[in-house]
Amino acid sequence: MASSATRWSGPGKGAGACRPPVVPEQLDELELDGLQDDDGWVEVAARGSAVAADAERVGFTRSTIGGMRFTGAQLLRLELTDVVLADCDLAGVVLEEATLVRVAFRRCRLNGADLGGATLTDVRFAECQMEDLGLRMVKAQRLAVEGGTAARVDLYRARVAGSTWYDVDLTGADLSGADLARARLHGSTILDVRGAAALKGTVIDPQQVVPVGVALMGDAGITVDDDRG
Repeated sequence: MASSATRWSGPGKGAGACRPPVVPEQLDELELDGLQDDDGWVEVAARGSAVAADAERVGFTRSTIGGMRFTGAQLLRLELTDVVLADCDLAGVVLEEATLVRVAFRRCRLNGADLGGATLTDVRFAECQMEDLGLRMVKAQRLAVEGGTAARVDLYRARVAGSTWYDVDLTGADLSGADLARARLHGSTILDVRGAAALKGTVIDPQQVVPVGVALMGDAGITVDDDRG
């Protein structure tokens, strides 16, 4: 199966940009029905189902995963290096302590998924559904999120400095204790967020001035009232 993972157009090019996965054009086809501890594959085009799978230390390298269902699976300490996941269903999946290096999620469903404590290096989410996604205490370098929705995403104490969040719905996000220094939030919806103090040092566009200001005022406990009482 040919892969388009070696090129990525759009925002975020240049020094410090999220690096794309490097996947060979020729891959061995792999049809999966479940996963087990220590399963690992290199240079495969994987499809199939791993619904409700319960496995640790599963790994994919220089591979694609297309249209696969992982709904409700528990895959602790998952390891992905140079992997493209397209049109996959990862709703409710538990990926705690995962290690992802040069990984692209495209049009994937991750509602309610839990990546708590994961290490993310050059990871991109493009046009994904990520409502209630758990990113508590993740450590990320060159994280990029483009399009889609991440309403109520949990970034409690996440280390995502320099990340990009372009055109993402971040309504109700929990930013408490997060490191978002130098993060770029252009085009994203920033309403009803918790822990807005974490927005200090971020970069926003002119249209976001009012909602970010309101969020910061709310976090500081400032009340606007024209009644002098």
